[in-house]
Amino acid sequence: MRSALLARSSSRVPLIITFTAMALILPSLLCAQAYFGTVSGELSDATGAMVQGANVVLTDQQKGFSFKTTSDSSGRYLFRSIPPGTYRVSAEVKGFEKVMSETFKVDINQNLTTNLTLKVAGASQTVEVAAHAQAIQTEDAETGQVVNRKFINDLPLIDRNAMALTTLAPGVTEMDDQCGGCGGTNYVSNGSRGATADILTDGASVTNAEPNGGITQATYVPSPEAIEEFKVEQTNFSAEYGFSGGFVVNMITRSGTNKFHGSVYDFVRDQSLDSNNWFNDHYGVPIPALRRNNYGGTIGGPIIKNKTFFFFDYDGFRQNGLGTAQAGVPSDAMRAGDFGEVCAANGGTFNSAGLCSAGAGQLWDPYQRNYDANDGVAIRNNANTFIPFNNLANYASPGSPKLPANLQPAPGVKGNLIDPVAQTMMGYFPEPNIPGNDIYDNFIASGATKSYNDQFDIKVDHRWTQNNLMAVKYSQEWSHGSSFNCFKNFTDPC
Repeated sequence: MRSALLARSSSRVPLIITFTAMALILPSLLCAQAYFGTVSGELSDATGAMVQGANVVLTDQQKGFSFKTTSDSSGRYLFRSIPPGTYRVSAEVKGFEKVMSETFKVDINQNLTTNLTLKVAGASQTVEVAAHAQAIQTEDAETGQVVNRKFINDLPLIDRNAMALTTLAPGVTEMDDQCGGCGGTNYVSNGSRGATADILTDGASVTNAEPNGGITQATYVPSPEAIEEFKVEQTNFSAEYGFSGGFVVNMITRSGTNKFHGSVYDFVRDQSLDSNNWFNDHYGVPIPALRRNNYGGTIGGPIIKNKTFFFFDYDGFRQNGLGTAQAGVPSDAMRAGDFGEVCAANGGTFNSAGLCSAGAGQLWDPYQRNYDANDGVAIRNNANTFIPFNNLANYASPGSPKLPANLQPAPGVKGNLIDPVAQTMMGYFPEPNIPGNDIYDNFIASGATKSYNDQFDIKVDHRWTQNNLMAVKYSQEWSHGSSFNCFKNFTDPC
């Protein structure tokens, strides 16, 4: 049985050294959850008789790895725990010409069958036959869909999130509600409960369960440039796949090969190609500077040909996005201490004494206010408990006999309820800019909200022997975001 060592961390490089040391010291390496496949088949001669004792070799066409076995008494051969990749199988035995299949691909957790027919030895020593691996899975009843590198590379991804391609699998749909925090797993498979999928990266689970609702979320998803392929495993998958209430997304990341390969990219959006927010347009607020860049690069290749390989990718994200805020800001009258507009905004009118007919629209003297002991509502029992016409500038509070002198307002001074600090702070509020709206929705602003994300992966594959392969992987991601300053000063609430 081939083994794999997988390390995943988001904070400390020394973990790589730790896991590598474990790989060298432990007698048996840690086994990841299966993303390996199998290749099997039958060897027969021209008459249909089974050929036993043939030497069968399976060769990785990109890394040069080769795996060897011998056909049994019934002419069958089997290669277990084969990493996904591109392969050819060959067979030879005394008295027959060497035969070789066409190139075929082993996908995640795929069991392929390739049958070969050997010819009696003649002038030619090697024959290439059109032996294709069977496309239909006959070895197990698992259902699902493989999303390979071609899909990931060629199909449009608006937000550059490869998990959006899970809907290519039959029966998988994105949930129509807003599931906050259900990143990467907010899908339904054939009627199963949403946000319960398990995502595996190179055999290790990268999902986190929310403790109250049981929903899951992806803690880390590689850049699309770093993903080789993934399989959406929907039903009848084996018991080794736990932590899933619906389906499993079994993903593998790219590895180096015997040839150096690399890429650079930059996906750009700009405000010159975007439309303004409808409300901004309606009130004449211009579109802010909108810029989005998703850039990065990859490089992979051999460290030791046919033995050790590396792959590295970096993905950077920078965005100035559209942000809009609507709020209520004080009018010029309020800044001067006159809050008469509050009465009308709550559907009331003032009587001749200046008392608002709507209780919610009346300002009360905090020093003179009496409350009902049963429900805590203010009692309007005399002219001293309310502020006439809600005009603080024209009202002098008599204070309260229950408080010491140092806590009393300035006696006999109009406007003695206006706190000078609060009045100064009101000067930092912007002026209303939506004419005709009520006092609770008289201001609109827009600006650019900034966000960034950086992540990278580094993966090293090494072949110790035919039966022992090792993969060491380290990934890290860090991000930050900030809203725009809608008040243009330090009092900004946005």
